[in-house]
Amino acid sequence: MTGPELSEFLYRHRVSVIAGIIMVLLAAMGFFGYEKYQRHQVERAAVLYNELVDTLVAGQTSTARASADTLVHQYGHTPYAIFARFFLARMDSESNQIPATEAELNSVIQAKTAPRGLKGIATLSLARLYLDQKQPQKALDMLKVPDAAFATLQEEIQGDAYVALHQDGKAMRAYQAAIADLPAADPYRSYLQMKMANIGVAP
Repeated sequence: MTGPELSEFLYRHRVSVIAGIIMVLLAAMGFFGYEKYQRHQVERAAVLYNELVDTLVAGQTSTARASADTLVHQYGHTPYAIFARFFLARMDSESNQIPATEAELNSVIQAKTAPRGLKGIATLSLARLYLDQKQPQKALDMLKVPDAAFATLQEEIQGDAYVALHQDGKAMRAYQAAIADLPAADPYRSYLQMKMANIGVAP
């Protein structure tokens, strides 16, 4: 296509060409605008999270809860929302709101965006909650899938659950497995060995 032909083509299709250019520019502006918006959301969530931690340390539970609720409901797509759910679970547990605690921990476990490690912590926390509520079988059900990252803690909770169910043989094996996963010099081995020694001893 020669210069004059190109000029004639552009003139003839000038409306379509201009519209195409505008669409490309709008798409680019939208992308960078969205990126900026996302950064702003994360930055705002970080500020709220710091406020949550500071107020909780200061004993201002109601203010801390308000910050956590805002993180969960308005900044749920950020990592800080997952941490906020842990704080809500802790506050609910301390105020003996067991169903609410269970709901928060389950939300972390089921969250698609939650890192695997945080899901593991939530699973262990929920299993421990069931133990505290005298529901050892539910605790065991939570720990059916082995998690190598938390093997010792998982096996310890299983041991505690079996003790509560009066299944001493399974409890012993669970504690032994937990000890085997620890380094030889780890002081936590002594604590687990004490639990083994207490099996079958009347209170």
